[in-house]
Amino acid sequence: MSLTTDDFREFIDSDPEDDDSVPLGDALSAVALDVEVDSVDAVRDVRERL
Repeated sequence: MSLTTDDFREFIDSDPEDDDSVPLGDALSAVALDVEVDSVDAVRDVRERL
């Protein structure tokens, strides 16, 4: 048995709260993490804030 996109069609309905006017790439970049962050500096910053 294999699955195709048709098997998931009922689960792929769009969310009425989604803003379809925002391109997907822009939406993803809004929630993306900066992978260039130095983790040691990030931890120090968090500790200083606490």
